[in-house]
Amino acid sequence: MKPYVYLDGGKRKYKGNIHTHSTRSDGQYEPETVIRAYKDKGYDFMCLSDHEIYWKSDSFDEEGFILLSGYEMACEMSWRETGQQYHIHGLLDETLGSSIPFEHDEEHAKPDYAGLDTIQALIDEMREKGNLVIMNHPTWSRNKPEDLLQLQHYAAIEIYNHQSELYEAVGYGVRHWDYLLSHGRKVFGIAADDAHGGAMDTAISEFFGGWISVEANRLNQQEIINAMKEGRYYSSNGPEIYDLRVEDGYLKVECSPVKFIKFITHPFNGRTVYNQDASPVQSGQFLLDSHMMYVRVECVDHEGNVAWSNPVFPDEWKR
Repeated sequence: MKPYVYLDGGKRKYKGNIHTHSTRSDGQYEPETVIRAYKDKGYDFMCLSDHEIYWKSDSFDEEGFILLSGYEMACEMSWRETGQQYHIHGLLDETLGSSIPFEHDEEHAKPDYAGLDTIQALIDEMREKGNLVIMNHPTWSRNKPEDLLQLQHYAAIEIYNHQSELYEAVGYGVRHWDYLLSHGRKVFGIAADDAHGGAMDTAISEFFGGWISVEANRLNQQEIINAMKEGRYYSSNGPEIYDLRVEDGYLKVECSPVKFIKFITHPFNGRTVYNQDASPVQSGQFLLDSHMMYVRVECVDHEGNVAWSNPVFPDEWKR
């Protein structure tokens, strides 16, 4: 059987942050400053995802760097009253064929929260206007996993939100992710900054702390979105994943030097690859079973930073 390749170590991967703010909403810095900072840091793409105002302009695009069209939409900002709120990310997906897409700088009024039906209607509206939908920072938002399971038509959730983790220790959404996956939902994970301000040049900053690395055919909006929809990327706040494939009945991964490689699955137990002397490991493999609902990989470096693969599913590796 031919290998099933999820990430190809021989192919180019584009580094991007899809969640950061500017003075267009509640950020500290002008768009030009934020954009230049990510360009100078070596990112290939980003989204200026300001609240309720759409970015759809190529005025800052150049050779080797693009801005994705999109925004962040909020509903129910008083979680103290309702127990939770929702921040929902939209990225332009032209394959949806919307007849009413957003224009640049178009604003989107927040709906009045009346329950999950309000959130589902908002997701559906965002898709109708041509957007791939991502559920942002579910732990910070106090989202209930069972509510996220009930909601439909989103492609991914944020599994790492850098700003939320730095300031309030609620940046990780992996618990929500595994809940959804273990209940049969095929959703991917996203790591992002959600930077609003503060120093950019310090060792610990809101900026440059969470990103995705996308294996796209070329650097443009739709190719990045197509790759994201297919799960051809990984998320990280430190390590790199070079190659991920199913071969000879094993899920195999190659990565930058890390302390642990973890294979996480359901309903069975997974496996951790490491050296007893704590010397780095750069590859690992895990025997697959067709009764597994999914398997995903975490590559954890010696400082505790993680690279997360997207999950792989039996209906893919059994082809």
